Formats: sequence, C-alpha cells, structure tokens
Amino acid sequence: MKLTKNHKIVGNYEINLEIESSNSKCSHKVLFSANQDLSKLAYLEIKENQFIISRKLGKQVSVWKEYSFDGNFPWKIKILRKGNYFRLWVNQETGAIRGPLGEWENYHEPWESFIGLEVPENTKIEYFNVTSLPWLSEHNKPVIQHGPDGSFYEQQAIPGAILKFNNEYFMYFMAGMQGDQEGSAKRSVGVAISQDLIDWEVQPEPIIKLGDINYSHDNIYPGGAVITPEGKVAVMYATQKFPDWTGFGLAIADQPLGPFTHYTNNPVYKHFSHAHEFDLVHINNEQYLLFFAGFTPNPARGTAGDRGYLFYSDNLIDWKPDTCNPVFSPETLRNWDAIHVRPRSLNYINNTWYLWYEGCNHWTPPGHNESYWFDTVGLARSKDLIEWDYYPRNPALPGLGTSGQFDQNWVGWPRMVIKDEIGYIFYTASGNIPPSIGLRRIPIQQLINWETEGGETINLLN
Repeated sequence: MKLTKNHKIVGNYEINLEIESSNSKCSHKVLFSANQDLSKLAYLEIKENQFIISRKLGKQVSVWKEYSFDGNFPWKIKILRKGNYFRLWVNQETGAIRGPLGEWENYHEPWESFIGLEVPENTKIEYFNVTSLPWLSEHNKPVIQHGPDGSFYEQQAIPGAILKFNNEYFMYFMAGMQGDQEGSAKRSVGVAISQDLIDWEVQPEPIIKLGDINYSHDNIYPGGAVITPEGKVAVMYATQKFPDWTGFGLAIADQPLGPFTHYTNNPVYKHFSHAHEFDLVHINNEQYLLFFAGFTPNPARGTAGDRGYLFYSDNLIDWKPDTCNPVFSPETLRNWDAIHVRPRSLNYINNTWYLWYEGCNHWTPPGHNESYWFDTVGLARSKDLIEWDYYPRNPALPGLGTSGQFDQNWVGWPRMVIKDEIGYIFYTASGNIPPSIGLRRIPIQQLINWETEGGETINLLN
C-alpha cells in the first residue's frame, strides 16, 4: 500500500476525513490499524457505492465485510477506534468490526498503530484529522485473577456486587470452576475485601456455596448488594440450572461475611424467559430498584435478544415492573450492540443516571463455520431511566486488543464504584489467561463530559 498521507498514533482515536474524487470507480483506501512495516494492516476501501473492510497479511488480502451506501460525493468518513473495536461511517452508512487483523486467528491490534490514506492523484482531500481518545485505556494486570487449579474460582472471576461497610469494600464475585457451561461450571459466590478498591484479598471459601440456595440451581451469579434500613446486608443473585435460568434469589445477613439466610420463598422474581445480569440500587429509605437483562423474543425495535427491564420494590421481595418495560434497548440495529444489551451498573450523578452495560453482536468471519460473539462495554445516561442517551464514542470500555493482555479480547460485567470523585470500573475480560477481574479508573468530571475525551486533534494535511 502506497500511502499519500500517514501518521503514527498510540492508543484509541477518531479519524475524520472528507474527500471529493472525479473517479469513484477507483479504490480509495483508509488504513486504520497497522504495524510499523505494514506487514499486517486493516483498511477501509471505498469505490462507487460500496465500502469494504479488509485485512492484508503480507501479500494476502482477506475481505471481511462489505456495505452499500449512497455513493454521493463528498464522502464523509469517520473511523472510531476503541481498543480492539472499530466503528466506521461512510456518509450515512455504518459498519463495525472487532479485531480486524484477525482476533479469531490470534492476530491482535498494535497499540502503536499507523494510519494513512491511499487515493487517486486527482482526489481532493477537504480535511483529514485524527483525535486521540485517552479514556479508560490503562494497560493493567487483573486486580483479582482467577484462582489456582482446584480452587473454587480456578476458571472464572466475575464482579457481582460491591458493598461499602464500615470503611471496607466487599466484592461479591461469581467464582467458576472448570467446565463447559458457557466457559466454566459449578459457579458459587466468592468475596474479596479491600480498603482502597485496588488491593483485594480473596477469602478462602465461597460466601454462598452450591446447595446453600433453597431452589433449583447449579450456578450462582451475584448481582447486587445493599444495606437495608435495619442495617442488614442483603445480597441478590441470579441462578441457573444449566442451561435454564431459574430466577433471582435473596439472602440476608447481619454483616458482609455472613452467614446468610436465604428467603424462604425464593426466587423473589422469575422472568418469563432467561434473565441474569443486573444491578440493585437502594433509592431511598424504603425503595429499591432492580435493573436487569431479560431476553425479549419480539422487541419493538431490532432482533430478539436481551433488553433492560426495570422493577421496583419496598421490601426486596415483592417486585413491580415499570409500565414502559423493556426500558433499555440497543443503540444500534446492526452495529456493536445490536443483539444484546445487558444493564449492569447504575450510578446517580448530578441528577442523572449513568449506566454501564454490556453490548453484544455476532459475526462469522469468512472461511469459518463458527459465529463469534463480540461482547464489549458501553455507556448510556438518562434523567428518568426511560429515555436514554448513548455515549457518542461507544464502546466506552472495550477490550484493549493488545497481544499478551488479560483483556485483549472480550470485556463484560462492568461495575462502577465512586470514591473521592473517581469512578472505579471493575469488569471481567478474556485474553492470555482465563477470565479475571480488571479495573480502569476515570475522574467523574471527565465521565460526565461527553463533548471530548481531552485528546489532541492533529491535522494530517499539514
């Protein structure tokens, strides 16, 4: 590829480009992820009324996705990189791909990447800018790594609920052992303790074990924890008798380490189909909010998949649905979150609800028989929990895509805690080790400012 314009950039970015051309039949290429010698590169190719996402390894070209658009000049092009996720716009048409160098073949995106442009000589470039996007891009090690072989969390550790109690933080996490029930099996509830939200000490035994719960289950997923007006610790969890989801249960204790007493008439709620990820919020003295992911076979918009359902209770036992359910739907119809949206972490900041959620779509790469599910994490906000605005640079917290990272592939199960005006966002990810719990941080004043991520904009025509 002979580049007429090129630039090296580190981390996440947004490209904005406008071109006019007298020959739309010729290829116009935008290189958007490449190593230094250009032996591995992903690019967008545009001609006539079509744009194509392709990869080149040496001399071998693979066409991943093809889209149609109006073809009318000027061509306004935007490419958003968030870790290993790329969203692309050509005029009004959109596309998306995760890991375009071939994540499914163990080729990962360079964090220090080259971008560039290859167009016919008579092409007029109106502008060509790149803006760095520094949000939530730390390369870290897990704060809670999966346990050693034979331990109760040997295969998976997923953050469930985080509770502050007497100046300590207690994280109730899903602890999975080896098995083939969607990544692990024999899931119980572990607990870890921290003074600062950074260093965590995992307790040696599950706090809620398989068999403790008084209804059908073989996997337990903690979802929320609150302090009741009486000073009790209440933990709610989703249960599964694989592959069926058997409802939400409630357990009460005098202190965070138990022992827990499970409500006699569990489950306290059972969705009409499968339901799992959720957050539990204590709104005021005697009212609670439950926001969960429930499968919706016939949504008003888009295809069948998980949507966000809102319920209310004044006792944690009797739950009443919001009349607008499902209240949360995908941002896109064909893009990064088009199939499933799973509300996971709800925080009230400056009279606005901020929601971290898991978004998911699937795709079968050419030459493969298996459909890959590309989970990642987005951000939305609302004044009333009914009408939602989506972060314009979603997915806000992606897998980093960097080879050798524990979070190089998928990310999910976000949970944010605010301490000293800093948002601590915990999540689970997959990469070079079994799924473990990571942490990224962001000042709240940055989180609520959606106009910019504070990065530098460079004019590549200079």
